[in-house]
Amino acid sequence: MNRFFSCKNLIQVFITGLVLSVSGLLGCKKVLDKPDLGAIPGSEVWTDLNLSTAFLNNIYFNAMPNWPDATNHVSDEGAGGGSTLYGQLTVNSITYWPYADVRSINLLLQQVPGAPFTESDKNSLIGQALFLRAWLYFQLVSRYGGVPIILTPQSLEDNLNVTRNKTSECITQIIKDLDDAAALLPASWSTDNAGRATRGAALALKGRVLLHYASEQFNPAQDQSRWQTAYNANKAAMDSLTKYGNALMPDFRNLWFVEGNANTEAIMVTRFSYPGRAQTHDASVRPLEESQNFTGGDQPSLELVNAFPMKNGLPVTAQGSGYNPQAYWLNRDPRFATTIVHNGDPWALSGKTGRIQWTFSGGEAISGTFSGFYTRKTIFEGYKPFDAEHSGTDWIEIRMAEVMLNYAEAANEVGNVQVGYDMLNAIRKRAGIDAGTDGNHGLKPGMTKAEMRAAILLERRLELAFEGKRDQDLRRRRLYASVLNGKKRTGLDIRLIKFGGKAADFFAAYATGTINLATDYFSYFSETPKMLDPNNEINYKDEYYFYAIPLEHLQKNPNLQQTKGWDGGTFDPLL
Repeated sequence: MNRFFSCKNLIQVFITGLVLSVSGLLGCKKVLDKPDLGAIPGSEVWTDLNLSTAFLNNIYFNAMPNWPDATNHVSDEGAGGGSTLYGQLTVNSITYWPYADVRSINLLLQQVPGAPFTESDKNSLIGQALFLRAWLYFQLVSRYGGVPIILTPQSLEDNLNVTRNKTSECITQIIKDLDDAAALLPASWSTDNAGRATRGAALALKGRVLLHYASEQFNPAQDQSRWQTAYNANKAAMDSLTKYGNALMPDFRNLWFVEGNANTEAIMVTRFSYPGRAQTHDASVRPLEESQNFTGGDQPSLELVNAFPMKNGLPVTAQGSGYNPQAYWLNRDPRFATTIVHNGDPWALSGKTGRIQWTFSGGEAISGTFSGFYTRKTIFEGYKPFDAEHSGTDWIEIRMAEVMLNYAEAANEVGNVQVGYDMLNAIRKRAGIDAGTDGNHGLKPGMTKAEMRAAILLERRLELAFEGKRDQDLRRRRLYASVLNGKKRTGLDIRLIKFGGKAADFFAAYATGTINLATDYFSYFSETPKMLDPNNEINYKDEYYFYAIPLEHLQKNPNLQQTKGWDGGTFDPLL
């Protein structure tokens, strides 16, 4: 299978006295035929298309996002996120300062226009670089607000003590880069080059950026013109992606395991492979008995478990939903079974047909889940433990379902509630939720803007669970105080109450086929809520919506202002 980060040899490129490690990552067979790859002068990089491409590939390697294991814990999806959620951050806690990669991008943008390449090749390199610069600046702005905008490769002769630009200026530059990138990028790439930035990725990222900029984190006064701009951008992204064949994949569970151009849902992708660039997300989520060196990640909270509706689309608390608390996993939104692994759930890890996942106390051979649940989503069951630690499953940063939800949210905020219904119905239909007599897949008819807003945020929580989007949604809509503060997340303490609590005796009885958990679960087990935050209530502080600039950067550059709310900071991130 072709992978984005696949070539193994390293090319040492010497540029202005700096040694840059450049991986020949994409379309690099000719690069590997080059003689004397140990020392290539910078002048050769910008006269050889293969070397320029390898330079760009190294930026991809550094800049593209990884699996969001850490951010999944800074929300109500599962346990973790302690210092952030408990109000214990310092000015040095959040460090993200990718200006070395920004400089590499700026160097490419400076050199490529004069390179002896075809206009098509120049446009390709420039479009991709602009996309990556926009991505990096958006990551900075979403954390800190306005940051220094640097558009040329600085040298020691330049004034390096730059100031922070306004947040609005940064957003303007990000959008310009994405517009310029979209005009230069193709709608798709060949299979070998799948994973590079496309026109659709630029438009989708633009839609996401403007959705964030319209939301309360950046727009507490709710200037409606920002929502209109976000709506226009997301509609344009939807129209373009649909035109060029992007669509929801038919199978929600397996969409993560279809790679390259065959995956019509994947819009922005970081590719992985083994050997090459592998990832450990699979290992970190699996129980330790079917993993190695990693475990404990993405264990769902009881709050997330209870958020999934029934297969008829109704909340579990709704009258007539059909919810059975004695077998809470039955007849749920099919995404429940794809996302949640519960006690007694079949889970054929390592390809073990008939394997059952037990999460009761004493039921796991090694260690165990803290919350009482595991997540099945994105985890390839056929991997053996070694494979899980060296997984090649690609990370999809933006997929069509998110674009649809972004479009729905922006449309709703400008008064077009029907677009919300259209997008949610399409997503719920793909999920397998029953249409119902009204065709609304369990959605309340005639919703107000506020009701539709809540429905969209819930759908994002379910559809995008453990994709690093929940904490973004809580941040951009300033919901931490109303949703989580003063609370403690919960899981389940599950105990065997028969066979004297002896797991071996229960397993022997279960193997006979005489135990039916769908009808007799609580004859064998007790379940008691347990605190996933045993020592602290959640206390996400208002100043966390824009983090402090770490002291190391302030000390290097005395012209940088600290963010308001942090150690006497004077920089207003809302301007």
